[in-house]
Amino acid sequence: MNTTEERNIKVKQILETLYARATDKDYFVDESEYGSLLNTLFTTTAWGFREILLVVLVGMKLNPAYKASIGLYNCNPRAIYEGPIKEFLIENNIPHRKSGPLNVAKATVGLDMTWAKQRRPFNVAKAVVDLVDYVEETTTSEDRVTMVGVSLLRGLIASANSLIELAIKIEPLEDPDYIYKLCKELVTKAPDSGNTPQRIVALLLKNYHNFFHTGIDITGGEDRASVTSTTSKKPGDINEECGGKIYKVYEVTVKHFDIARIRDSFDSISIYNEQQEKTINEVIVICRKEDCPNDMIVSGLSGYLGKYIYQNVIYYFWDIYEWIANILQRMTFDGRRAFYLALNSYINEVNTAVAVKKLWNQLHCQ
Repeated sequence: MNTTEERNIKVKQILETLYARATDKDYFVDESEYGSLLNTLFTTTAWGFREILLVVLVGMKLNPAYKASIGLYNCNPRAIYEGPIKEFLIENNIPHRKSGPLNVAKATVGLDMTWAKQRRPFNVAKAVVDLVDYVEETTTSEDRVTMVGVSLLRGLIASANSLIELAIKIEPLEDPDYIYKLCKELVTKAPDSGNTPQRIVALLLKNYHNFFHTGIDITGGEDRASVTSTTSKKPGDINEECGGKIYKVYEVTVKHFDIARIRDSFDSISIYNEQQEKTINEVIVICRKEDCPNDMIVSGLSGYLGKYIYQNVIYYFWDIYEWIANILQRMTFDGRRAFYLALNSYINEVNTAVAVKKLWNQLHCQ
């Protein structure tokens, strides 16, 4: 067994011990000194703050001399989070992000006030710093790590349970007008930083092709909207491809697709074309009318809004609501039913935003 395997086994043991104590109703923890700070971490949808604290606590269990306040990366946080910690969170249906703690802590040496002042919400980042300072105090340090760890796990478990309560079971339907209204409400009222429309578009395309047996695969749709095309090494948010060859590239947004976004997209396409020796030169942008660039060539139509030519790439803009209604009506009955069930499954996933879950629940209780 190599060092990495030994470390991962140790991390799993640490988490399982904390979890066992957290789920033991008779295990008492006095939270009077830090409870309010810990509660602050659960007031934001930026889950990375509580995930980074979990990483710190595990790091201190692995090495009591570890101090995240002055050397965060001394515990190899990416490896232990994206390996055994995330595996533990998945196994216990606890909400998490792919690289949540690293996203909130990137480009920092230690978790101190300098770091906190650069993060939003500031009060949550400050609470992390205060909690780190609390557990790093030399007196009874080990007990504090255990206490805060148990409390944090209890908060994570409670958060997971509250999400489970929002999950609903639905009867599969194939009425395109009804399903369209659900999608429109979700896109309009719970876009979740672009994740909702991106997943809707991806699931529509996937089930359209699946039930027409076109042989086209849909890739990229399961990434979060915050994942850039350059980072994921793909030319767009969503791609239609077959046999490894991309035929169509889609960008999905409910934000202004301005020249900065176009340049970013163009750079991603250029990198992809160069690395894969491809010649992708068209992108379909699915967005709202107000998201189109001000100086695009207007089509005069209602669904297809217009185009924007940037160097050798043409961007075709489609109204997201018209596009959704159009593809729903073109799908088979079975395709619509499968899309509806797949959308419900996505919303019931533990990592889907609470606002999306609540709206979906409300829409089915009317």
